[in-house]
Amino acid sequence: MLLQWFVICLLAMPVLTGNDRKCPMECTCNVDEQNRRQLLCTKGGLSAIPVNQIDEDVRVIIIKGPGNTINIGQLFKKFSNLEVLRITDSQIPSIGTESFWGLIKLRIVDLSRNNITNVNRHNFRGQNNLHELDLSKNKILNLSSTSFDHLTELKRLNLADNSILELVPRTFFLLNQLKYLDLSGNPLQDLPPDVFRDVPELRIFKCRNCQLKKINPQLYNLLPMLSELDLGRNEFKFLDKDEFRDVKNLIKVLLDGNQLSVVVDELFRNQKRLQHLDLSYNRLAKVPNDSFQHLGNLTFLDLSYNKLMRLEPQSVRSLNKLLTLNISGNVQMNLHDMRETFEVIPQLTHLSVADMGVLPMGLLVPFKQLRYLNISGNHLDNMSLQVIDPCRELEVSTFLDLSRNQLYGINEDTVKRIQRIRNVRLDNNPLICDECHMGKLINVVQHLQWKWETYPICFLPKPLRGSEITDLDVSKLHDCLDYITDEEQNAASTSHNFLERGGLNTLAILGGIVLVLIVVIILAMAVCFSKRRARYYTREDRLNGANAV
Repeated sequence: MLLQWFVICLLAMPVLTGNDRKCPMECTCNVDEQNRRQLLCTKGGLSAIPVNQIDEDVRVIIIKGPGNTINIGQLFKKFSNLEVLRITDSQIPSIGTESFWGLIKLRIVDLSRNNITNVNRHNFRGQNNLHELDLSKNKILNLSSTSFDHLTELKRLNLADNSILELVPRTFFLLNQLKYLDLSGNPLQDLPPDVFRDVPELRIFKCRNCQLKKINPQLYNLLPMLSELDLGRNEFKFLDKDEFRDVKNLIKVLLDGNQLSVVVDELFRNQKRLQHLDLSYNRLAKVPNDSFQHLGNLTFLDLSYNKLMRLEPQSVRSLNKLLTLNISGNVQMNLHDMRETFEVIPQLTHLSVADMGVLPMGLLVPFKQLRYLNISGNHLDNMSLQVIDPCRELEVSTFLDLSRNQLYGINEDTVKRIQRIRNVRLDNNPLICDECHMGKLINVVQHLQWKWETYPICFLPKPLRGSEITDLDVSKLHDCLDYITDEEQNAASTSHNFLERGGLNTLAILGGIVLVLIVVIILAMAVCFSKRRARYYTREDRLNGANAV
């Protein structure tokens, strides 16, 4: 009797646990974080979607390459509960007519990273309830005024990194619920204002790397609700002071990677809600005193990799909520003058001053709350590293970047501070992994309760070159190696001419060899000159003899 009950339980177990559900061998089936049954086919190599092996009550389907060669069409009709469909990296050539007909619960369709060249109104017929559509990284060339007219509830549309040359009038017809639009990476060159007449609720608009030289201000008049604007990596050389007059709700503006030479006075006078402004990688030579006058809510400002020589205290005086400042890469800037500017914004918690050259002592004194500091690529050696001493909050910091400098070791005082920092970068420094230069740090790092994203790499001694310090045994390190720096080498690399103990003898031998070579060259030149002079006089005597005859 007991055996019979055992057999019955074994037979009933698949039903009770749901293991009788169908699942293709190439895929895995489980539930997602929202307790929805999902299908995951991520191994690649699929030539077709195994729809006959998939449970009809599946709610999430995720298929991605590598090596998939999939066609889609009217394959999904029986999956009436489907809510999310993602088929990426699968070389899909086209969407197909009414491919999603009948899927009234479908909310998200992601067909990014495929080979789709065309989008027409029949592709999404019956998808009045779709909220998100991602067609980025395909090969779409053109869009018509009817491409999306069935998607009346669409909230997010991603068309980035295609080959769309122009936007025809009413491209986004009937998409009056659209909140997010990404057109980045398309060679548009122009954004006709009328195209955006149908998306008055747009909040986020991205058009990075679209070869734009200017924008008709009328476009902004049609997008009064815009809160995030990304126009990075275009070809803007100048922005008129009335450029953003009509977009008063902007919170984030990205203008990095353009050709701007100046930020005109009061360019952002109507953007009192602006919190994030990126002007990096332009040609800014000057920031006028009134450029940021009205940005009292700004918390993030990036001015890195421009041509600034100064940043006047007056230009940032009104930024009393600024927490993050990046001035890296302005190699002509006089950092001795920046101390006065820093005193106006002592509340900073994040500061980047990378690739700037020598940092003067006392530069960071105004900052008592700094928790993120990037001073990479600044020729810092062990003496000039004292510049971080005033920043006591770094001891409970989240990030410190000391990479691409000339540090050959970390002393005990600095180690005590580093051991409380969540993430430290020391890569591309000529570190000497011996007991006196790196022993303390190696011991501390190996016992930290958290992991750094990257760990320091040894430069010397040669047997340890390329080794991470987490792999070293402190008890087996050399006591203390000597070093000599080569001033002609790039200060922000590990290619310095360091010599280990006994290196001075090696240097003396090399010097002797060079001296002998110089002497040999001089003697050889003297002999050649003597022979040439003898030949000259012989030739002159012959000429005189010939004249006499």
